[in-house]
Amino acid sequence: MPSSSPPLDVRAEAARLVEAGASGAVVHVRKGGQVWQAAAGQAEAGVPMRPDHRFRIASVTKTFTATLVLQQVEEGRLALTDRVDKVLPGVIRTKATVADLLRHTSGISDYLRDERFTKDLGNGAHLRHWPPRKLLKYADKEAQGYSNTNYILLGMILEKVSGKPYRELLSERITGPQGLTATELPADDLPANLARGTHTDGVDNAELDSSIFWTAGGLISTAADVSSFYHWVFTQPVGGRLRTGGFGIFTETLPCGRRVLSHSGWIYGYSGMAMSSADGQTQVVVQLASGPPSDAITAAGRLMCAT
Repeated sequence: MPSSSPPLDVRAEAARLVEAGASGAVVHVRKGGQVWQAAAGQAEAGVPMRPDHRFRIASVTKTFTATLVLQQVEEGRLALTDRVDKVLPGVIRTKATVADLLRHTSGISDYLRDERFTKDLGNGAHLRHWPPRKLLKYADKEAQGYSNTNYILLGMILEKVSGKPYRELLSERITGPQGLTATELPADDLPANLARGTHTDGVDNAELDSSIFWTAGGLISTAADVSSFYHWVFTQPVGGRLRTGGFGIFTETLPCGRRVLSHSGWIYGYSGMAMSSADGQTQVVVQLASGPPSDAITAAGRLMCAT
């Protein structure tokens, strides 16, 4: 249950984020057995933001996907050294391994940054279903660094080795056992209880087919669910493999000197930051509607240092 006497004013932090330009903000802090959370602004016109409003969590999805992959590795269905083109024959030409996908060292270009994809996504295509193989058509170049394509391929690998759809695997392995009832890969274009963010052109982009981002960024969740997931995963052995391998997570040192595990996200009017202490005992999650990811990142760091 949320504490009635927070060690830091999460209400002021949420209000500050709205004053900085977000249409709505949710701030969540967990430390040990205590939780402090606050909401400010609007979830949509005339509807005050609540802590239980859901957001598109964008690339924070990658920590969930990486966890599912490592579970398959632990159970012997997959190896980190497996070549992608051997696991998925005929899908993509690459010498990258599963580990390369997880840590973004594959050299495969990012389909989301391809100008052809941006062009083809127009004219209502954001409401259509995008099969993973169609997304891969826009990743036919070599490029170094962070690439959403890596996690689309990991989703395909998960479905191949488990024999189950990603949505089902997520429910069976993470959200169901951990009681994350607000977290899902939505089947509907406009899921229930979703805060409505706007894109940079001012258009309401809450309605969106999740297949566009799928296992790289398609999940929706609440700040509380993301916090619970980070607390769970980084107090389990699989969390140690995520951290040491740089799989689906980044390790950074905050200005106050504190080392944290984190992942940020940005999608069509939604941005956020999820952080955990290395021991998994403290989490900070900031989610914004119509706010820049830099604000969420800065706020999360400030709150983590304050705890």
